[in-house]
Amino acid sequence: MKMKCVGIGKTVGEYGLEQVQTYVKRIQRFMPFEWIELKEVKHHRNKPTTALQAEEELILKYVSDRDALILFDEKGKQMDSKVFAQFIDKHIMIHGGTLVFCLGGAYGFSDSLRQRANGMVSLSPMTFPHQLARVVALEQLYRACTINNHHPYHH
Repeated sequence: MKMKCVGIGKTVGEYGLEQVQTYVKRIQRFMPFEWIELKEVKHHRNKPTTALQAEEELILKYVSDRDALILFDEKGKQMDSKVFAQFIDKHIMIHGGTLVFCLGGAYGFSDSLRQRANGMVSLSPMTFPHQLARVVALEQLYRACTINNHHPYHH
């Protein structure tokens, strides 16, 4: 089993870069894991759908038909860390391919990408800046790995 996490936009700032690198390395102790950053598509303020469609095409280049696509999305299901770990475990058993998690850009995801997704997870009912959302998502992926492997990180 392998996991990927695709993020729209570049990680900026020393703290953000350090945290992303730290959690990527930690996750890789449990399974093959790849962090992929895609350039955010420029959009006209009144026409975000054009950018969403272009970002969808970029994202789908990293998702095969066998992969399970999970979106971190405000419309997703809220769950605690243990339930999220079970959610990941379930998708690993069902799909057997790669689990591809995705963090969207400023306008989120297109409706067609949401329909293609095998699941959607909300990080919080609150809105986070992209840099913080990345760190929270990666930390939760790491925490799920520790829970599923009976590691003492999660009490």
